[in-house]
Amino acid sequence: MANRDVFSKILPNVKLGTRYDEDGREVQVERREDSDATAKEQDTFDILVAAGYYRARIKGLSAFDKVVGGMTWCIECYDYDVDVDLLFHESLSIGQKIALVEKIVAVLIDMKCPHSLEPHQVQGLEFLAIHPVIQWLVKTSVENRAERGQRLKRFAIGQFHNHYQYKSDKDNLTKIRLASTNIKAIQDLYGPRRQYERQEAPDDDDDVSRVRLTLLEYGDPGPTFRSSGERKADRGPGEKDEHDLEEYLRSLSLIKDDPTGTQKRIDLDPTALQELQQHYPEFKLEMDTDAQELKSQNQQKRLEAPKIAMEHKIRRYCKENEQLKDAENEQKEKTMEVEDQLNTLNTELKAHKDTQDKADPKLLEKIQSLLQQHEELKKSEAEFKESCRTDLANLQLQIDDLEAFSAQDAEAQAAALAGEEQRLKELRLQLAKRNRGIVAIERKLDAIPDRTELAQYQRRFHELHNEMSGKHLETKQYYTLYNTLNDKKRYMEKELALLNSICEATNEGMMSPHGREDFIRQFESIVDGVKSAQDKVRHKYNEERISRRAERGAAIAAGTAAPVCSGCQAANPRVPALRAAATAAQVN
Repeated sequence: MANRDVFSKILPNVKLGTRYDEDGREVQVERREDSDATAKEQDTFDILVAAGYYRARIKGLSAFDKVVGGMTWCIECYDYDVDVDLLFHESLSIGQKIALVEKIVAVLIDMKCPHSLEPHQVQGLEFLAIHPVIQWLVKTSVENRAERGQRLKRFAIGQFHNHYQYKSDKDNLTKIRLASTNIKAIQDLYGPRRQYERQEAPDDDDDVSRVRLTLLEYGDPGPTFRSSGERKADRGPGEKDEHDLEEYLRSLSLIKDDPTGTQKRIDLDPTALQELQQHYPEFKLEMDTDAQELKSQNQQKRLEAPKIAMEHKIRRYCKENEQLKDAENEQKEKTMEVEDQLNTLNTELKAHKDTQDKADPKLLEKIQSLLQQHEELKKSEAEFKESCRTDLANLQLQIDDLEAFSAQDAEAQAAALAGEEQRLKELRLQLAKRNRGIVAIERKLDAIPDRTELAQYQRRFHELHNEMSGKHLETKQYYTLYNTLNDKKRYMEKELALLNSICEATNEGMMSPHGREDFIRQFESIVDGVKSAQDKVRHKYNEERISRRAERGAAIAAGTAAPVCSGCQAANPRVPALRAAATAAQVN
C-alpha cells in the first residue's frame, strides 16, 4: 500500500505547469504547490495592478507573461538609459522569452537592484525571489514618475512666466521703471562726497589709522581706535586720540569744486585748521543728537504700527466674540424650545400609546381607516379647490377678453373676427398638412411587412413551391408517358411493316425452290436483326435498371427516398420506352 502511494502518478499538492520545449511545443511538467509562493504570487500581481499595470488583472494571461510584462513596464517607467531592446508582446517564442528574461536580469544589475535574481528563477516562476524585485521596481518607478511630474510642472510654470505675465507684475515693473530715475537722483544727491585730500601719507602704516584717515577725508571722524599696544601702554586714551586727530587734520587740505567740475587743492593755514578743529566737536555732537532723535522717532513709529494693528485685531475679536455669544444664546433658546417640544411630543405619544393599548383593536382599525379616508378626502378636496381656482382664473381671463372685445367698435370687431378666421384657416391648413404627412408615413409603415406578414408570405411561398413542384413532376410524368407511347407506336409500326413485308415475300417466295431459299435466308437475317435489336434494348434496360437501383440506394442513405413509380419515371424517362421495346421484340 505504501509503495503504491509513493510511486503513484497523481501526488497530493502537485499541479501540472505549462512549459515549452525547444520546438515551441507545450510540455506538461509537475510543479508542487507552496502556500508562501502562492501568497507572494497574488501579492506580486496586486502590487503591479496598484502601480498601474492592469494587464496583470487579465485571467487569460499566464503568470510568466504577467511577471515579465510588469518588469518591462516598470523599467520603462523608471526611464533608465540602457542599450537593450526590452520590447514585450504576447506572441513571443520560448527562445525570445528566454532572451528577454536574460536582458531584464542584466538591466537589473546595471540599475543596482539590491535583490539578486536569476533568469531560471523568472522562468520557473519562483515568486519568493521575484516578489522583492517587483517591489523595488514598483517603488523606484513610482518615485521616478512623481519626480518627473514635479519637473514637468516646474518646466510648465517657467514656460508660462517666460511667455505670459500677470497684470500685477506688469504694474510693478511699470512702477519700478518710473521710480528708478528718482531713486538714482536721490542716491546721487545723498551719496558720499570727499571734502579733504591728503597732503602726504601718514607715518603709521596701521590699518586702523588708514581707515580713520579715509573717514576724515569724507567728513566723518569715525569711532575712537587705538593704533597699537605700545601707544596704549605709553599714553592715555584721551591724549592719544587728540594727538592722532591733530596729526590727521594737519595732513588734510580742503577740496573745492569749480564750475568745470575739476577739483582744486586748497592748503589750510593754522588759523583755518584751528577753527576746523573747534567746529568739528560741535558738528559731531549735533550729528549724534540728530541721529539719536531720528532713531527714537523711528523706533516710536515702528512700535505705533504694531500697536494700531493690535488694537484693530482686539476690536475685531471683541466684535466676533459678542456675535458668537449672541449666536450661542440663540442656539440655547432654540435648543430649549426643541427640548420642550420633544418632551410635549413624548408625553402625547405616551398618552396615545396608553389609549391605544386600552382601546378595542377593531375600533382602532376602523378609526385608522376613517382617518386615512379623511386624509384622502382632504387631499382630493385641496386638489379640487386648486383645479377650481385654475378654471376660475381661465374663465376670468376669457371674460376679460370678451368684455374687451365687446367694448370695441364694429370695425375693430370685424377686423378681429377676420383675423381669427384667417388664423383658424391657417391652423386648419397646417393640421391638414400634418395629417397628410401622418397618412403618408402610415402608408409607408403599412408597406413594410411585419413579422406576422413575413411569416404568412413565407408559408404561402412554400405552398406555391410545393404546388409548382407537384405540377412539374406531373408534367414530367406526362412527357414520359407520351415518349413511352410514342416509342411503343413506332415499334408497333415497324412490327406491322415487317409482318406485311413477310406476308408479301412469302407469297412470292413459295412459287419456286430458289425463291423459297432466298425467302428463308432473308427471314433468318430478319430474325437475327430482331434478336440483335432485342439484345441491345435489353442491355440498355439492364443499365438503366442498375443506375436506378444505385440512385435509389443513395436516396435511401440520404433519407430522401422517392416512391418507386414516380421516382423511377421522373429520374429515368427512358425506362418505360426500353421496357416497351423489349416487349415488342419478344412478341416478334
